[in-house]
Amino acid sequence: MKLSEKIKFIRKNILNLSIEEFASILGVSRRTISSWENKQVLPAISNIISISLISNITIDSIIFDDYPFEIICEDIDEECYMALKTIVKEYEKNN
Repeated sequence: MKLSEKIKFIRKNILNLSIEEFASILGVSRRTISSWENKQVLPAISNIISISLISNITIDSIIFDDYPFEIICEDIDEECYMALKTIVKEYEKNN
C-alpha cells in the first residue's frame, strides 16, 4: 500500500473522519488532504508525525510502502487498542 492509500485508509477507516474534519485537525486545507490522497503532493514530515500521533500508527507503518500497520499502544486504553487491532486485522485480510 502506498503512502497516499495509507493516509486515506487511516482517515476513513481508523479515524472515521471526513476530509474536512481531517484537514481541520491537521491545520491544513481540504485541498491539501485531497492532494496527498491522490498522489499529487507528498505531505511534510511534520504532517506525517501528526497523522501518526492522532491515529496511534507508527511513522514507519505510514511511510514505508510494504510495511504493515503497527499500533502505538502506550497512550491508549484497552478498548481503543482492541478496536484498532480489529481494524488492522481486517485491513490485512483484505489486502
